[in-house]
Amino acid sequence: MKRVVFVTALLCWGAQPMAAPAPVVEAAPSSARSGDLNSRVERLERQMQARNQSQLQLQQTLDQMQREIGELRGQSENQAYQIEQMLQRQRQLYQDLAKLQSAPAAQAAPASTPSAGSPAVSSLSEADAYTQALNLATKERRFDDAIPAFRRFIEQYPESSYTPNAYYWLGQLLYNQGQLAEAATMFATVADKYPQSSKRSDSLLKQGLIADRQGDKAKAQGFFKQVISEYGGSSAAQMAQKHLN
Repeated sequence: MKRVVFVTALLCWGAQPMAAPAPVVEAAPSSARSGDLNSRVERLERQMQARNQSQLQLQQTLDQMQREIGELRGQSENQAYQIEQMLQRQRQLYQDLAKLQSAPAAQAAPASTPSAGSPAVSSLSEADAYTQALNLATKERRFDDAIPAFRRFIEQYPESSYTPNAYYWLGQLLYNQGQLAEAATMFATVADKYPQSSKRSDSLLKQGLIADRQGDKAKAQGFFKQVISEYGGSSAAQMAQKHLN
């Protein structure tokens, strides 16, 4: 009986499965998981700050480039205007000289001795008096002498075909010397009194420039628009358009 019990117990013990112990997984502490998440957030924030700083620097660079381009454009337009003015004065000078050369020569007359206080131009013919004043302004560049010379010509030959040009050149000389009010009067005389003058478009333009320098922007734009409306395609209209733009 004891033998049977022993064998039975031995068989039961052998029938039990040899189960492997289950692996033990240790859960990470919550503080460690939180620290790792904070590190990732901080890293993302640094990346965002670096990108924002880069974009800000790029925008500042673009703004600076735009300002420099605007300044260069203004300088270019100013230089183009000055060159156009020089070319225009040169063309007008050639026209004036050609007109003088084509004018009939004045009959020779004995020169009279001017009395005390009489203007020096009194012994000159109409064409010679204008040529003398024009040469003082353009060739000899004696502007202080050219101004009274043109004044004397206008006083002595108010009905001359050169009188509109004399008013214009007188206005130009006064404008260059900063006498804007009187210069505007000379240009207005050309524009209002001599509508067929070749100097009228330039006289209107100069009135606009004077008004602009005096701070009257509305008046200046009025003159510029008038030049464009009445003399479209001319150099004066082109300059007026630039000032409007």
